[in-house]
Amino acid sequence: MCFSYAINFSANALQSKLQLGDVGSLDIQLPWETPTAEAAVREPGYFISGFDRPLMPVVTVTNAREQYALTAMRWGLVPHWCKSQEQSQELSLYGLNARAETLDEKPLFRDAWKSQPCLVPVSGFFEWQSVGKRKQPYYIYSSDQSPLLIAGVFAVWLDTQTGEEMKSYSIITTEANALMSEIHNVKKRMPVILGSDDAKAYLRSDVETRAALLKPCEESVISAHPVGTWLNAVKAQRNVSQALLPIEKDFPQTLF
Repeated sequence: MCFSYAINFSANALQSKLQLGDVGSLDIQLPWETPTAEAAVREPGYFISGFDRPLMPVVTVTNAREQYALTAMRWGLVPHWCKSQEQSQELSLYGLNARAETLDEKPLFRDAWKSQPCLVPVSGFFEWQSVGKRKQPYYIYSSDQSPLLIAGVFAVWLDTQTGEEMKSYSIITTEANALMSEIHNVKKRMPVILGSDDAKAYLRSDVETRAALLKPCEESVISAHPVGTWLNAVKAQRNVSQALLPIEKDFPQTLF
């Protein structure tokens, strides 16, 4: 499961993570690095909740599998067969995460999985550890401080009521590795995190090759620390830099 993440890396950092030597090989325009006529550079996101259906940058390739692009998409996949705006609202909540084990079975994700892979670049993500009846949030990030590349799928839906086309995506999850099993200690899931080579292979390969990449990453790839339990309050202003600050755990794990 992964319903919230941070995204505050630079375009250069993402370029380096994807191991692209040519700046022109990835069309990058990160919103917080791109001044607009209306305002100065937008702020990065420190705590982005999928339940807000945010518009986020997603990495895709062209049909020829040659050119990378960074495209703004709505988090919460809405399939092409959606019939109405009302149905899209409901489907998008189920479409935040897609289980690797059932991608080719669930109607919500089946068509996207066949031909529309994407990468979701994040600075890190949040998960909660159950401690008795309480929840301790953790921030999980790359051990080398580079962006994490999460496997995803995307879809394009035409809203017949407005004539507008909407692109949306889902994060793929798999069984947790040992570290994430300690943190996400009830459902024991984690996003599929890909290294640079596997990430490029994931975008360019057929279904069988992509399926083989949907597994937990090595523990050494990620680090984690507890963050403030004030993040448990949905109505709190959570999209602030303090959301990422490490703390001493607010209560011991031995408390039941």
